[in-house]
Amino acid sequence: MRAQKIPAALLLLLFAIDSLHANRRKQKEKIIQLTTNICDISDRDSKVHCYCENSQEINEAIKTECWVFNGGIDKSDPLWPSFTSQSNIETLAFNVRADGGLNFVPTKVLRYLRKLKHFSIKYSSILKIESNTFVNLTSLQEMTLTKNQIVVLSKHSFYNLPNLTSLTLDENRLKKIETDTFYELPNLQKLFLTSNNISVIEDGAFRHLINLLELELDRNNISDLKKECFDGLANLKRLDLKRNKIAILNSFTFIELWNLQELMLDYNDIYILEQRTFDGLSQLKKLSLSHNKLVTLTDGLFEGVRGLSALDLRHNKLKRFTLENLRPIYDNLKSQKSFIYLEENDFDCDCHLAWMHKLRHEAKSIKVRTSLENFVCKFNTDTVISSHLTYYERMNIESNVEEEKIRNDLDTDEFNEDADDVYVEEPKRVKADNERTLLQIPVELLPCPAQVKTVTDRTYTYPSQNEAKDYRNLILSSSITCFYNKVLIVVLLLLLMFQ
Repeated sequence: MRAQKIPAALLLLLFAIDSLHANRRKQKEKIIQLTTNICDISDRDSKVHCYCENSQEINEAIKTECWVFNGGIDKSDPLWPSFTSQSNIETLAFNVRADGGLNFVPTKVLRYLRKLKHFSIKYSSILKIESNTFVNLTSLQEMTLTKNQIVVLSKHSFYNLPNLTSLTLDENRLKKIETDTFYELPNLQKLFLTSNNISVIEDGAFRHLINLLELELDRNNISDLKKECFDGLANLKRLDLKRNKIAILNSFTFIELWNLQELMLDYNDIYILEQRTFDGLSQLKKLSLSHNKLVTLTDGLFEGVRGLSALDLRHNKLKRFTLENLRPIYDNLKSQKSFIYLEENDFDCDCHLAWMHKLRHEAKSIKVRTSLENFVCKFNTDTVISSHLTYYERMNIESNVEEEKIRNDLDTDEFNEDADDVYVEEPKRVKADNERTLLQIPVELLPCPAQVKTVTDRTYTYPSQNEAKDYRNLILSSSITCFYNKVLIVVLLLLLMFQ
């Protein structure tokens, strides 16, 4: 049988394919000859050493971590073009292990890596990010520039990064956020600026970040906030301003943040919240104001945040917190996911706090119930009543508390899904002689302040008519009946003494 002849066209095709493969081999050999494979640097004196996961072959590395040693490296170093040996890198990290080892962003490298998605630099001495430093890195999704001593971000520093979703600039030395620094970042969702020296946020500094969801500005030196600071952040859901130097929050400060759900203002110097400070935050769920200097809260403060279900006011100097203060959000605090913390303030045990008895029995949240059960206030009343209260606590309340404990144990499983919340109760402390656990005081024994305001107490106000109506279901007797109760207590004590 004669062998079939191979068609000439097929021969030509096979020859072309073979030539193509040969050409690729030559190109690869040429790359190997002209450049160093950054994943296989054998020179011990090299200023940069990189570790590549999975594979060290030419153009096969996907994730690479590089360390800068030996006194640092400059922009003209011949090592930088060697990154063409691994043009498919998607994750690249630089860690500087020597002071002054890297004082610039290696932009040449970034231009070679068209598939780069994750980029980070740590521990460098970069003082300024110039305009257009990262321009046109169209594949980049996450950038981390922490602990780099950065002082200045120029306008358009992060210009045209269309797929960037997360930018971290924590632990630098930034002093100011200028307008148009963050420009053409249409998909940025998370911006972290924790632990800098920021004291100035220019008007409209974030106005181009229309899709930003999280903004962290905690541990800075911010003292003045204006609503213009937050222009453009209509979709922001979480704002962290903890540990700054904020003292006063004016009306409508957060009016631009229509979709904000969580606002953290802990560890500031806040002593004034104007009545309409939180107006516009119709979606707010969590508000944290612990460790500030608040003395009073204006009525109607929470009118603009009627969806609020989690409130932390621990470690302030509050003297009153009435049902009138709480009214706009009272029903929310009954829900399973809610919490309210009021510990470590200057509250007196009086009828302004009577609402706690009611909420304790209506709340489904174990956090609300536990917080109220542990709430301590100052019981500053006459000796006779105090003595009777001590006797009452010893003979009756202990048994009631034990019953409540058993009931709570039975209900615990219902609230297990709350356990992962970041807001946790603080350890119990030893009570002072004049302090009492509020819920161990019968409602009828809670004193009501006199209806005349003294000259020396200009910050203290007394129950309004509306408040009096609310207390009616809680307080079992009027002030006249209360007077007769006191007399009756004295009589009973005298009888006991003479038995």
